Amino acid sequence: MKHVFYPKLAWSGIWKNKRLYVPYLCACIGMVMMFYIILFLERDSGLILIRGGDIVQVVLGFGVYVIGLFSLIFLFYTNSFLMRRRKKEFGLYNILGMEKRNLAHLIFWESLMIAAFTLAVGLAAGILFSKLAELLMLNILIGEVDFTLKVDWAGVWVTSKTFLGIFLCIFLSALWQTRRADPIELLHSEDVGEKPPRANYLFALAGLVILAEAYYLAGNIEDPIEAIPVFFIAVVMVILATYLLFISGSVAVCKLLQRNKPYYYRPNHFVSVSSMCYRMKRNGAGLASICILCTMVLVTLSSTACLYAGSERSLRGRYPRNIVLQVQEVNGFEEGKLLAA
Repeated sequence: MKHVFYPKLAWSGIWKNKRLYVPYLCACIGMVMMFYIILFLERDSGLILIRGGDIVQVVLGFGVYVIGLFSLIFLFYTNSFLMRRRKKEFGLYNILGMEKRNLAHLIFWESLMIAAFTLAVGLAAGILFSKLAELLMLNILIGEVDFTLKVDWAGVWVTSKTFLGIFLCIFLSALWQTRRADPIELLHSEDVGEKPPRANYLFALAGLVILAEAYYLAGNIEDPIEAIPVFFIAVVMVILATYLLFISGSVAVCKLLQRNKPYYYRPNHFVSVSSMCYRMKRNGAGLASICILCTMVLVTLSSTACLYAGSERSLRGRYPRNIVLQVQEVNGFEEGKLLAA
């Protein structure tokens, strides 16, 4: 009976809070699906046979690490929002007689159910849509199309390990939050007023330095061979700098505006700056995630469109003539060349 109690209670908690859990589950499923599709394309044997397919797979290999890092940060933020809403329920369980180890069992079963469901549905959706992504990639690169549905079991294993590690980190974070909190504090977590945000100028300065260095690396690439790994480093630096600037930098800017008394103590500025400071403290990570996703979409669309539109011009620049025939020496005759425009 003891072994069935915690799973039932965990399922009941998820079902009663489905309004909160459905967006979180959709986010987890989307991240698992995206990670598997990129990993599938990076390991696809059909791309190797196409001219330029090896370069595409190298870029996708770097993209796997970028998506993994973004998934870790994004899912941590969404789960922290979920935990803030569940603290009152955990505090009630604690007051009714549950100890912290009982809450740990409950959180473990909830995390296990969420991980199993999202991995199963995300991998199924990834396997289903990976064929569509492969067909689109082969169509863009003008390769031979194979309509056989393939499953990359090694990719399934890597995806499972990666997201199980992410869910384990999320579980340990939730466990730490409940263990260090007082039962009364958990029960009244939604009624407690929000603390004034503190400006972390060190993180804000670090975000500015990292962002400037990333743009410097991206703007001073001269060797095309070194462009791909440097671009990967720049992308990771931009992601970290964006989160630092939105979370800490925005609050630091609001604090500096509040110190400027002639500017701050005005009817139009007093309320707006104060509310903005609190809003950026709560929603900075979410806004940073939206900014990064929009930037990824814009960069992908613009770079792909530019490369596709300029492919003919690049080809004409490298090979200005349709036929070029060069003969060095044939049976003792003199050297001859034939060039046809």
